[in-house]
Amino acid sequence: MKYNGQQLEDINKIGVIMFGLLGDVILRTPVIRALKELYPHAKIVALVDPIGKAVLEHTPDVDEILVFDRKKEKNKLKQNLKKIASILRVRKEKFDLLVNLYNAGLSRPMVFFSGASYTLGFCQQKSKYLYNVLNECAPDRLKEEQSLYNYMISIVEALSDKKFSLKPVFEVSEDEEKIMQKYLNSFGYERDKLYTLNLASSKEDKILEFEKYFFIVEYLYKNYGFVPAIVSNPSQEYLQERFVDEYMKNSDIPYIKLKPLSLGEVAAVIKLTRFIVTPDTGLMHLAMALDSYIFTIFTYTHPIFVDPENEKFIAVYERFEKGKLYQKQNISRNQLEQSVDILLNRLR
Repeated sequence: MKYNGQQLEDINKIGVIMFGLLGDVILRTPVIRALKELYPHAKIVALVDPIGKAVLEHTPDVDEILVFDRKKEKNKLKQNLKKIASILRVRKEKFDLLVNLYNAGLSRPMVFFSGASYTLGFCQQKSKYLYNVLNECAPDRLKEEQSLYNYMISIVEALSDKKFSLKPVFEVSEDEEKIMQKYLNSFGYERDKLYTLNLASSKEDKILEFEKYFFIVEYLYKNYGFVPAIVSNPSQEYLQERFVDEYMKNSDIPYIKLKPLSLGEVAAVIKLTRFIVTPDTGLMHLAMALDSYIFTIFTYTHPIFVDPENEKFIAVYERFEKGKLYQKQNISRNQLEQSVDILLNRLR
């Protein structure tokens, strides 16, 4: 394998820094798959936050997962010692190639002191010096690419001019699928009439008003007979509780209030139901990996960042002014109705 004419030899162990939230990790999984295609015999080690472990345990091309606790310590000395320990832990791995998909905070000194034969990351003016062995950095084309999937996969262009798949990777085990199939069946609804409803997101400005979520639920049931299976999200369980207590209990609409589930079990529910209704968040990326129909409501961020460009993805928003990628959306009921009808026409 060559990089700008330079032969890359003895790539037997690859480290990939993938810090970030659920969605951040999932949208980087195409890079893992691409690296495995390029170096099929190399061991791939992912460096992640705790949430990343739950994702990458379902990603077959990852051979080992190293979890780092990046929570800040109140004591400055303890914080610095923790950073040093993390850097030494990476150095001890003796990576042949270290790929930095995070390119911020702790990841930069990790790369600089890693001792890896080759390192690869995105260019940023202030951190170019980090990549000077393989080791020019890949061009940072986020503004041009706009799609985060295109942006992430562009890092391997330094290694190959091959076109790689942008589809994220997450595999549900047979056991998880069987357990969730039995669980959903226990509620007595036809599974062909079930969909997954996710209310949560990591940012408040990405969450649609509850009355509009209820409007979607009501419209789907009264016009198409669909019943929601409502997800409970870790640390945001109150959203499920509030929606059920304030809207569902007083209605005549049947529903399933899902118990707390593992990420693999949630993925199985998404896979087993007809589609998912969700804000722009990690479960949307998870549904992309599962090839599900996805009804995503964009209340602030432009869908161009994540659009997989297939008919199973319905992006719901009012409008963005030209050149604006972030703009608060006032989504009307009429727009929601039209978007639901588009979804159901595609499902048929």
